[in-house]
Amino acid sequence: MAAEVNVLSDSRAVLIGVSDYDYPEFPPIRAARNSLQAMHDLLVDPTLCGWPPEQITVLENPASAADLADEIADLAESTTGVLLLYYVGHGVLSARGELCLTVTSTRPSRPKISGLAWENVAEIVRACPARTRLVILDCCFAGQAIEALSGDGDASLADIAHVEGVYTLTATTRNRTAHVPPPGQQKTACTSFTGELQALIRSGIPGKSAWLTFGDIYPVLRQRLRAKVLPVPNQRGTDTAYLFPFTANAAARTRADARNAPHQGDRLRREIHKSPKARTDRARAARILDDAESIAQSITREDWKALALAEVAGTLAATDSDRATRLSADAERAARSVISKSAQGLALAELAGALAATDPDRAQRIAQTINHERWKALGLGDVAGTLATADQDSAERIAQSIAQIHQKALALGRIAGTVAATDPDRAAQLSADAERIAQSITFNRLRALALAEVAGALAATDPDRSARLSGEAERIAQSMISESERALALAGVAGALAATDPDRAERIAQSITREDERAVALGRVAGALAATDPDRSARLSADTERIAQSMTSESAKGMALAMAAGALAATDPDRAERIAQSITHENERARALSRIAGTLAATDPDRAEGIAQSITHEDWKVQALVRIARAWSEG
Repeated sequence: MAAEVNVLSDSRAVLIGVSDYDYPEFPPIRAARNSLQAMHDLLVDPTLCGWPPEQITVLENPASAADLADEIADLAESTTGVLLLYYVGHGVLSARGELCLTVTSTRPSRPKISGLAWENVAEIVRACPARTRLVILDCCFAGQAIEALSGDGDASLADIAHVEGVYTLTATTRNRTAHVPPPGQQKTACTSFTGELQALIRSGIPGKSAWLTFGDIYPVLRQRLRAKVLPVPNQRGTDTAYLFPFTANAAARTRADARNAPHQGDRLRREIHKSPKARTDRARAARILDDAESIAQSITREDWKALALAEVAGTLAATDSDRATRLSADAERAARSVISKSAQGLALAELAGALAATDPDRAQRIAQTINHERWKALGLGDVAGTLATADQDSAERIAQSIAQIHQKALALGRIAGTVAATDPDRAAQLSADAERIAQSITFNRLRALALAEVAGALAATDPDRSARLSGEAERIAQSMISESERALALAGVAGALAATDPDRAERIAQSITREDERAVALGRVAGALAATDPDRSARLSADTERIAQSMTSESAKGMALAMAAGALAATDPDRAERIAQSITHENERARALSRIAGTLAATDPDRAEGIAQSITHEDWKVQALVRIARAWSEG
């Protein structure tokens, strides 16, 4: 790539590895040498990170801490694009508990004098003019570095939101040692952290976009290390740094993508650097999340409080894992304090679903402890479906453990649809299992819904089977004698097919004789088509609104109008807001306004925040604020 178009041309990666030591108290780490080489190879790989070799400085076994600090400072001061600092070696704590990076001559009894105190490195990073600063530390007690960068030793205040453009990834938390293979296995092995990081990047993450940020990488890395009973990493990020496109996604790459990867990544990196608005939006997102957390903590109804806290935690997981973990724990305590067993089960199931993407271990544990069979099945199904992208084995194991066959069929169908692109044989087996289980359901309405859900999951990968299952689901629903049961079944089938077979879904919805279910079904189809066929979506939204206005039940009327408003939010926000404000049922009005605010966040943030702040229902207000913050963080 020519220098004038390469955003990395004004960038510098500084890779430091210490594997040999003068003092026997620090045993040699052959794995550190391998890790240093692995990180270099990863960065220069043109199909992955694509760094020019001349922009990478490798410092192996530096002897003097003072000379090392000077060299880092000289390189950092001349870097205006991206500064990537990587260190692998022994980390040690001073007498006052401060992290010190070792060099070959570091004396164990005097780590702060003869080693490189992290506070000095942090000062260099703060002063660096680079627009994006990335720090990766693979050493013991590396979590201390996050606190040093925050400028405060109190772990509860370890937040670098005021250090613009820094992302720090550490191999451990503040009080844990890192892990290396036994000496006999270190001839070719990396340290456990760097080894897992480079393996993850080389395999990619199915279901993610063509380029991966550390916001994408960290949750999967943490999950993989925890699954191997290894020390879990830590992170902290602010501004746009954690969104920097670090590597091409090997799991999403075609042969043409591989050829174009350096150019595509360079374009994305230029965009992240050239937009001051992006930095402003992320600061705004942080403020909104603070407001959302405050409101969530003030909710008195414990089941609503649990879900609101989980929403905030999920959004914070990529940038502030400690805070996210604390809020997840608060959410679980709130859900478990609900007195009614059924209501508690539902709250825990919703909480498990909300946490599945960002804290899968907690989500699975929560779901497994639910005492109510129906809600336990729902929670496990949500966790399994979410995990299918990152951990197919765990997802299938969880799905197979579900006792309620309806939810088991849905979970297996979702997993089949997710893995089809990367493992078609496994997807075929899972879809066959899902269909077999769905066919075994004796309750007709649930069998029809299960078949429709499986059909929707298979639409993109097995269209013939999907069409057959869709037709069978419709026939079962139409054959039901009771008008109310038939209406419920048809509405469920239409909703399940709305995203993948809108023609059939609309026809089924229009055939429903009960107006409340017909309106809900049409609203679901309208919402599914909002992004791909706005004209048709608007027509169906108008049908939904017209039918809803004749309803006598305020709750059913509000639900239908909320769906119509949500479908119109992107294309006709004025009409959408008018419909939402006309809803007399408080919960449904709040639901509608929350959807509108979330949709408008990317295009009209001021209006979106104004709508969100007007919501009186606290739970829906928090969800709206979280959606806005998420849109601003990603925008």
